[in-house]
Amino acid sequence: MQAHTKSSMPLIRTAGAGDADAIAMLHTASWREVYRGILPDAYLDHEIVGDRLRYWTGALATPAGSFVLVACDGGVPSGFIAVARDGEPGYDAVIDSLHVAAAWRGTGLGRRLMGQAASRLLAAGASSVCLRVFDANTAAVGFYRRLGGRPDGSGIDGFAGADMPDTRFGWRDLAALRDACADDGQGRPRR
Repeated sequence: MQAHTKSSMPLIRTAGAGDADAIAMLHTASWREVYRGILPDAYLDHEIVGDRLRYWTGALATPAGSFVLVACDGGVPSGFIAVARDGEPGYDAVIDSLHVAAAWRGTGLGRRLMGQAASRLLAAGASSVCLRVFDANTAAVGFYRRLGGRPDGSGIDGFAGADMPDTRFGWRDLAALRDACADDGQGRPRR
């Protein structure tokens, strides 16, 4: 795996309709790696490519109050975050997806994406955000806890023919989330 440093961190920008194919492929690769054993193999091995391509083509064509930020390294997506301004009662916004390419995990890119999304939401007048994560995705659960996410709901997500327990994590203070995502100038999280 290539070593990445703060000086080589990808540029984060707003995604557009022309990014649908690349985001769908990154999303597919991430789910195949992270969700193996969580989502059904038949879905991950066969159906996911068309499903994610249809999803992102539609989502990026008509954002309707939502936004997607994509991190690109030399024009190639290395991570993305998708945020909607509706969907969960009691919250101003919902993080629908956060995925980072395997080569970029552990570099702070996911934290940077979260921080930029929080900043954008704050600028738009939002004060809270939440997301849902499969309980079996323990790495993501730990990541959201480290950023100050508080579990405040649980359920069963019926997706791709499987029922997976999930937990809602919420941030009632977007400024605190933004600050938790800041780094020390060397790419390390502030403590």
